[in-house]
Amino acid sequence: MAAAQAWADPPAVAQALCLAATQTPGQGIGVLVINYNTACQTLRCLESIQQSSVLPDWVLVLDNASALSDYEQLLQGAKAPNAGVLHIYRSEQNLGFAEGSNVLIDLLLQQPECQYVMLLNSDAVAHKDMLVTLQGALKSAGAEAGLAGGRMHKLADPAQVDTLGLALYASLMPTDRKALDDIYLGPTGGCCMLTRALVDRLKVVSGYCFDPRFFCYCEDADLVMRAVLLGYRPLYLNQLLALHEGQASSGGGYNAFIAYHGLRNTLWMHIKLVPAEIFWRHGLLLLLAHGLMVGRHLMSGRFSLVLRVYRDALRRSSEFMVERKKFQCHIKNNVSMLGSRITRKFYRKGYLRLLLRQCSIISNFLGKRV
Repeated sequence: MAAAQAWADPPAVAQALCLAATQTPGQGIGVLVINYNTACQTLRCLESIQQSSVLPDWVLVLDNASALSDYEQLLQGAKAPNAGVLHIYRSEQNLGFAEGSNVLIDLLLQQPECQYVMLLNSDAVAHKDMLVTLQGALKSAGAEAGLAGGRMHKLADPAQVDTLGLALYASLMPTDRKALDDIYLGPTGGCCMLTRALVDRLKVVSGYCFDPRFFCYCEDADLVMRAVLLGYRPLYLNQLLALHEGQASSGGGYNAFIAYHGLRNTLWMHIKLVPAEIFWRHGLLLLLAHGLMVGRHLMSGRFSLVLRVYRDALRRSSEFMVERKKFQCHIKNNVSMLGSRITRKFYRKGYLRLLLRQCSIISNFLGKRV
């Protein structure tokens, strides 16, 4: 079957470094890491991968148009792997996480022996059993699983949860899952293993693995929702897989860049994927979520941000509607599967309390100004 939409040829990247060991593990595992001005963290990540109890056959790193000094630090600090091959590639333009990951996935799957694709954030430190645990779970589950993830804790405080994967709430808003009582939608793109079969299926149906239009943020939720709607059952392993520094490449905090891409991409995902049956069931809560979001940003003086989000999302809505119609042909028997993975809570625990506190702070500030 032809891909749902024809996409432009992937951007060209150049191989900058190839370091090979004499031994090949033969596990069929490839690990993908994207570097964007995080050479120090990326080198730490690569070192942790080499401490794994089962080593990957291939490690591919994409430097995503980092500053020259950071890129040189990455090349100079790279060490030959204990087994397998390390490839470092360079893109002269920042492709974002979505398209950058697609480029690495395409390069990795040129290896016919590769059966497992591991995505890991550059600022993560892998647990020594991460690879063997995820690979073993996917092997045991069979073809219906397709992807798997587990616990990531904070690097600065290893006892504290960073993410337990992704959750989709009753408001249809996706975000990091922080508690086990929230239903697991699927793994986060920052620590996730995909089977080759799933990647091939996504590319046949959608024309891509990650949606390159998203650039970054929500691209993993989009991938997971497509997988669930295609009948796959993502696995969650309640084991610590990695420690995560968090937002090393975006500067940290809730900034305008994160807000814009996260909100715009969520709108695109809803237009493209959410079945009408689920829209009808959750539509009022979705409208409430947008109302709260708009009010929050307007009270914080971010009118231009709100305007850009909705303007840019709606400008391409017809494009996503066309894709929606094509995708719906593949999901007729799997709508209930997605519905079963929606958490009944409106949104993540503590969100409304945070919202009220922010409103109170802003109101007090405005009162003092008046």
